[in-house]
Amino acid sequence: MIPAPAVPTDGLCPSCSAPLAADPRFSSWCAACDWNVDPMAETSSTAGSRRGLGARWREARRTADRSVVERLYADVSAGTGMRPGRGGAWFAAMGLAGAVHLTTVALVAGSVWLLITGTIMTRIVGVIGLAVAYLVRPRLGRFESDEWALTRTEAPHLYALADRVAAELGVRPVDLIRVTPEFNASFGRAGLRRRSVLTIGLALWELLTPQARIALLGHEFGHAVNGDARRGLWLRSASGALTQWYVLTRPSSASRGSFLSNPIADVVFTVLLIVPHLIAALALSLLHRFTLRDGQRAEYQADELSARVASPAAARSALDTTMLGQSVETSLQRQAAARRNRRAGSTEGDDLALWQELREYIASIPETERVRRFRLSALHMTSVDTTHPPTHLRAQLVATREARPAAVTVTEQEMAVVEGELTKVRARAARAILTAG
Repeated sequence: MIPAPAVPTDGLCPSCSAPLAADPRFSSWCAACDWNVDPMAETSSTAGSRRGLGARWREARRTADRSVVERLYADVSAGTGMRPGRGGAWFAAMGLAGAVHLTTVALVAGSVWLLITGTIMTRIVGVIGLAVAYLVRPRLGRFESDEWALTRTEAPHLYALADRVAAELGVRPVDLIRVTPEFNASFGRAGLRRRSVLTIGLALWELLTPQARIALLGHEFGHAVNGDARRGLWLRSASGALTQWYVLTRPSSASRGSFLSNPIADVVFTVLLIVPHLIAALALSLLHRFTLRDGQRAEYQADELSARVASPAAARSALDTTMLGQSVETSLQRQAAARRNRRAGSTEGDDLALWQELREYIASIPETERVRRFRLSALHMTSVDTTHPPTHLRAQLVATREARPAAVTVTEQEMAVVEGELTKVRARAARAILTAG
């Protein structure tokens, strides 16, 4: 591995002689000319020349996506075409999803026919076909209470706060709230009745101000009204089925670990599966391309709703915090390692101290490092995942919106009551983090 550029001992940028940002916990870099803004850039570039075909294909897709993303940002920042529409890409995505579902139906029908009319060998093929159909079936998700679920009885004030945000956006009250250890949040529907589930990741929630928490809730509830077709059952289940097809037909792992694992079997499986594997990869890529623009437009719409509910400043604060995921992971891993080294029992108070230490560590990150993370996001167009626009563009967009009062506010006292309701799940989540691995 090629080491990162050496930091000058005089504290001046070797490129423009401006003072460097210096904190021993983070990379030194130059805010004036962006020297060393990405310490791993040279290493990544060198490693890129040795990457396989799959990695190069993903890089090519990201490059193609970048032009789409930049054009979309220009549109939404100008205030035009914020809400997703039903253009040619929408119809193409729906048609492709229909072809995926018809393939599953045809597989079931053909397998049943083989079981009824076939010989012993063809009936075996029919059984295999039904097994594959089961694996690629549309999944509705399971609506169930687990260890992270909170009922309205257990957290009435948290539900009341969520209901206020939902009502402001015209969304029905949430059916279930889950509070997990993750650095994330999500909103979705599950089960035959398509009941709503709001998931709040404590590693993110704990770092937000009370009003930024309102912004987070506003963004998640915004997914219920922003017209994102990707979250509908039709497209979501088709994407899941294609992913399963892609995994099942991967030649390199088809026979690995089974009694068929030998060089001859590997060649046979590769020949048989390479075509369906490539078809699944192509279909996934096309579905991604067809839904990219409207899907990211819907995310911007959710950000707009977040800013309307909590204020643009609060929405920007929440988005800025999401750029600190690497630091959050570092802090939690360090605390978990320290706990393992102590090898002693812990009390609930010890577990809750994890969140306090995390907040203190994140608060200690200097502004220069936060700016570097923002510029790094712009350099690599990084985002929460492939379904979201780059985080720096989302933050820029809400920052350009006219300052206005929040539609929903919460006092420190109200939030303190909510925090009290979360005490047990906060201790449980901290214990899960500290004992992981």
